[in-house]
Amino acid sequence: MENNLIVSLSPHVHGGDSVKKNMYGVLIALIPAFLVSLYFFGLGALIVTATSVAACLFFEWAIGKFLVKKETTTICDGSAVITGVLLAFNLPSNLPIWIIILGALFAIGVGKMSFGGLGCNPFNPALAGRVFLLLSFPVQMTSWPVVGQLTSYTDATTAATPLNLMKQIAGGNIEALKDLPSSFDLLIGNNGGCLGEVSALALLLGLALGSCRLLKLSLSTASLALEISSRRKISLLV
Repeated sequence: MENNLIVSLSPHVHGGDSVKKNMYGVLIALIPAFLVSLYFFGLGALIVTATSVAACLFFEWAIGKFLVKKETTTICDGSAVITGVLLAFNLPSNLPIWIIILGALFAIGVGKMSFGGLGCNPFNPALAGRVFLLLSFPVQMTSWPVVGQLTSYTDATTAATPLNLMKQIAGGNIEALKDLPSSFDLLIGNNGGCLGEVSALALLLGLALGSCRLLKLSLSTASLALEISSRRKISLLV
């Protein structure tokens, strides 16, 4: 008789999760913030995001193929796309393309691949890229376009962010009060800043979208626990 007994290490039950599934779940959660950035910053937001994502995908493929010499590419698991989007969300909408590419190179090459790739990096690659750009190009990284210039890019008119205005007011500049956005504008994102930070409402909506899978999992676990508890009570009564 054929032996069908298979011995293997735990875990023996797979929940169906994967790196690719989780990464694209995060991308779905970032959609509201991306749409808001397009609405308020227009062409600049599109160029910055597209450039950042394309550069991150290219550098992950190139470094994996020619430096690390991996047999398989990792650009399809979604992690490089996430890095590109998060990097773009930490940049102003008028940042030149060549600076974005440098930031993507540092994020993927130094912040991620130099430590061994996905899961081995001690720092968030996108934030590492932002810090590198902020230290290298402080003027360009702190230049914030005024919202509503949908067809402008590097030629966009700039202004102070709400945080900078609050700092001026705290320093005694009462004139800055007239330029401070209302609470509603701060909620929806009608103010200057990085692409992904301006709208608190979009971030909360993204958090809700990202929590849907976790909520479903929690409900399933709770239902299972309730079923087990009910069966135990019935068995005790019997």
